[in-house]
Amino acid sequence: MSDSLFEQLKARGEGFLTEISNNLMANPAFIEVLKKGIAVKEEVDKRVLEALKAMSVATRKDLAKMEKRLEELQAELDSLKAKATPKPRARKASGRKG
Repeated sequence: MSDSLFEQLKARGEGFLTEISNNLMANPAFIEVLKKGIAVKEEVDKRVLEALKAMSVATRKDLAKMEKRLEELQAELDSLKAKATPKPRARKASGRKG
């Protein structure tokens, strides 16, 4: 019974949110404010990126590139180490113990 009550409350909440969302999206004033908000966020992001570059601060994208490059270099180094490491030679059995 509690599951049923929970499901009913959940469905009512989803219906309520859908109704509010539809009403907002039908409101031209809300759409205009939303567009302006998105434009402002894009401008802020652009200016923050410019400021970070001016201060020589690495961005997430820069760090991701560096991390990828480090992984490539590590793989190359591991490969070179494997080639440079001498393989142990099989010892020939000599009749003497020593």
